[in-house]
Amino acid sequence: MNKTCRFFIFMFLTVSFLGFPTPAISSQDKWDIKTQSIEEPAPNFTLKDLNGEEVKLSNHKGKVVLLIFSTTWCPHCRTSIPYLKKIYQNYKDRGFVIFNINIMESQKTVSSFATKYDLPYRVLLDESGEVAKSYGIRGVPSLLLVNKEGTIVCRQCRSVDVLLETFFAPSK
Repeated sequence: MNKTCRFFIFMFLTVSFLGFPTPAISSQDKWDIKTQSIEEPAPNFTLKDLNGEEVKLSNHKGKVVLLIFSTTWCPHCRTSIPYLKKIYQNYKDRGFVIFNINIMESQKTVSSFATKYDLPYRVLLDESGEVAKSYGIRGVPSLLLVNKEGTIVCRQCRSVDVLLETFFAPSK
């Protein structure tokens, strides 16, 4: 993808993030930041991973799940990878799962990206953008933390590691 095309896509997502209706996420969609609570059930989804295997969110109840909505061309998505790899390594053996959900990109493009950046967590393909739409995603990267009960406890999480410390703190 050339730089001009990337620039226009970046601008489109930036304008979308600022609240202007877009064709993919219109003002008629059910998710509304003013009326929705953070603590709401995470919408279930079934997506394919890079190997073509289906992944269903509801099969991961009992685990803490971080959903990362991203794209391969997003600069901030790339710069956050080392941080995400670190928290994944710290908590993966304690019931923590990361799903990197790539929005509206081909399997070939995403697979190449995942290999290049050596992503240790599962990468899922939201080729139609429907899952991102159901979560009200308006820009990338978007991080959502889902607790063991399947409830969204953080949207646009900035300090996931701090929240994970509380979820995985030793019992006293």
